[in-house]
Amino acid sequence: MRYVLTGLLAGMLCMLHLTAWASQDVVLLLNNSGSMRSSDPQHLVVPAAVDFVNRRGPDTRIAIIVFAATATPLVPLIPVNDVNREHVRDALTHLDYRGHSTDVASGLEQALYELVGQGSSGAQKSVILISDGLVHADNKTVDREKTRWIMQSLLPAAVYNHIRIFCVAVAQGADDKLLQTLTETTGGNYFQALHAHDLDGIFKRISATLAAGGVAATPALPGMLAPNAAQLPPIRPVISSKFNTPLTHPSSQPANTGWLWLAGLLALIAAAFGIHAAWNMRLIKGPQKSLRPEMPHTEGPRAVLYDISNPNDIKRFELGEKATVIGRVAGYDPEVQYVLVKEKTVGRCHAVIERRGHSFWIMDQGSINGTFVNSEHITADRALKHGDIVAIHRHEFEFMIPEYFESESTIVGVREPLAG
Repeated sequence: MRYVLTGLLAGMLCMLHLTAWASQDVVLLLNNSGSMRSSDPQHLVVPAAVDFVNRRGPDTRIAIIVFAATATPLVPLIPVNDVNREHVRDALTHLDYRGHSTDVASGLEQALYELVGQGSSGAQKSVILISDGLVHADNKTVDREKTRWIMQSLLPAAVYNHIRIFCVAVAQGADDKLLQTLTETTGGNYFQALHAHDLDGIFKRISATLAAGGVAATPALPGMLAPNAAQLPPIRPVISSKFNTPLTHPSSQPANTGWLWLAGLLALIAAAFGIHAAWNMRLIKGPQKSLRPEMPHTEGPRAVLYDISNPNDIKRFELGEKATVIGRVAGYDPEVQYVLVKEKTVGRCHAVIERRGHSFWIMDQGSINGTFVNSEHITADRALKHGDIVAIHRHEFEFMIPEYFESESTIVGVREPLAG
């Protein structure tokens, strides 16, 4: 038993050592649109960001992305050292507030790509978003689509990949509800800088939070797909916020977590003594075969979705347990099948097909140009039948159930394109 306790103590010490040296991958996502001129006339975001980078140690990698109508990466994820600090300072001189409109969706998407694609394995990943607004105000329809894209694709992707989002609203007028949803759901913090001079203090609080460590929990996926998120505003998160996040309030000082490790160590020692006592009382026996008979694994029904828009290149997609998202852009969730339709009239997340019991249902995700089944525009969830023609605007698919095939040589019919 002495060796067991020694092993437990050694394991705890190793965990303490690894945690103390946990690395950080941080993306600074900065609004570079013209609207920021009135919110930050003295360009105080730049010195605050530089000071934040200067306070980070060699265990941190920093990336800089600015956005206006589109996102522009200025600095990829690079380790913080003397040379790279100069590189970051030079890159921040490009923050000139001359961009047109404000598209946070494109910036947030670029930040997630950087952290997921280039982030270090095991690093704590964070996005620090500084903006005076979330969507450009030129086109309300585009605003709604981009907000829906944030809620239905980017936010679930951030949570699934344990990426915390810290939002700093510069001055008044930003979409507080959406900003707060981004932070609360991912385990970050929301700050409002009524004056640009507040940014330095806010960055210090974010640094304290990053020093405290921790990552956001992962919700049950693919349940993040919500049917028809068309009631905007108010904005409702499409993934459950019932899971615990380690950071829900800003802190001005780094949290002292040493007592937590001590409590855990004492609990492990107590558990070891309990196991030792139980062994002596012959309460622990060798492994036994379960008396419960194993239930045979049964799979649910399967179906096939054929892309028939191009008769010379018919694509086949199997439908099963995974939800299938049909849209213009693929997401990050490995538990979801993405069917891409690269047409401008198709939404980023246009429609979803999922299995419910022994049938498959299709749901339009509030798309602009609509989803059709057998030429009928659907406005509610629709159960699919063998042979149904599903049109994502004008891009057509045929839904088929293999068990209905008369033989393996069944030919898939091609439907003539709709007129107009």
